[in-house]
Amino acid sequence: MNNKSIGTNNFIAQRLTAVINLIIGIPAFIIFLIFYDKGYPIIKDLMAKEHIWIPMVIYILSLSYHMKIGMGHMLDDYFDNIRLKGFLSALNRLYVYLVALFSSISLIILGMF
Repeated sequence: MNNKSIGTNNFIAQRLTAVINLIIGIPAFIIFLIFYDKGYPIIKDLMAKEHIWIPMVIYILSLSYHMKIGMGHMLDDYFDNIRLKGFLSALNRLYVYLVALFSSISLIILGMF
């Protein structure tokens, strides 16, 4: 795969994740506003519903991938030092993967147990 196809794939993936983030994010934000000051048991009961926690996991994964692509482009555009860019890219990937992993595990645990 050449650089042009990778760039096109990243462009399309970033636009698709943006649409997914809007479709899932707006209802998630509204739910957050409704249940903001409720107690932990109510939030836990809400997250126990599959139609809530599964889209939230998808939302977390979509946000994480969107962030990975966006930060990768920012690093490519603003850092010229190859070693520094490689190091920061590795930190970006590690951070995104850890956020996605631990957030998803937390939501799954809240939803299933």
